[in-house]
Amino acid sequence: MATSNDRPHAFHGFDESVERAVGADMRLLYGMLMRILMICGLIVVLALSPTVWLVAFIIVLELGALAVVGYGLAGMLGEPAGDDADENAP
Repeated sequence: MATSNDRPHAFHGFDESVERAVGADMRLLYGMLMRILMICGLIVVLALSPTVWLVAFIIVLELGALAVVGYGLAGMLGEPAGDDADENAP
């Protein structure tokens, strides 16, 4: 599981629901998918829009999404070291 039960972060419920629906660890989504989507979105907006105010608005949204990813990553790094170990492993 991406988060521990004794110290859940603000997105604990969201992480669990996405893990059940997608079947992937949220670490993969935070680590790769969010960054790829943010970069692609930024490239598309900058390429298609000559208006400066829209580009500035999208950049603010991109920075907000980056902050969410950073918060999730900080929560994962703050977990105890043995949290991911399988309890039934020999």
